[in-house]
Amino acid sequence: MEKGKNVKVKMTEESLRMKLLQFKQEIREIGERRIEVELATAATQAKSAVLDVELVAKMARYAIINEEMTAMRKQRDVFNNDIATRLQNLRRKYSFFNQEANVSSPEGTGPKTVEEDTEEEIVYRPPFQGRWKEENEKITLVAYEFTPHD
Repeated sequence: MEKGKNVKVKMTEESLRMKLLQFKQEIREIGERRIEVELATAATQAKSAVLDVELVAKMARYAIINEEMTAMRKQRDVFNNDIATRLQNLRRKYSFFNQEANVSSPEGTGPKTVEEDTEEEIVYRPPFQGRWKEENEKITLVAYEFTPHD
């Protein structure tokens, strides 16, 4: 029986060693995965930081442009108000600006209706495109006469 106990002890010792090696391997794999996850997290955080910097820069540009637009609007409003007050002063000073224009024209100078003569025949003649042939009254091109081909 002693030999059986010895074999059993060796088996348990061997199985414990195997379990220890297995645990060591799992610990290494977990450590490697943790490192991979940390690297991926660091890369993602770096990308996020870059996007944050871009966002801050765009917000600053927006604020600057908004201030410029506000200044331009104020300037335009001052200019428009200045013109409006000048026009009002001119109207007060010169009363004829307030009078309505009375437009009258002499007789016979207004628009008239033109009546067409329906008995007259209208003949269309194409623009002059060649030499005049005396034998007929048509205007043709001497060098380029159309001859249909079959």
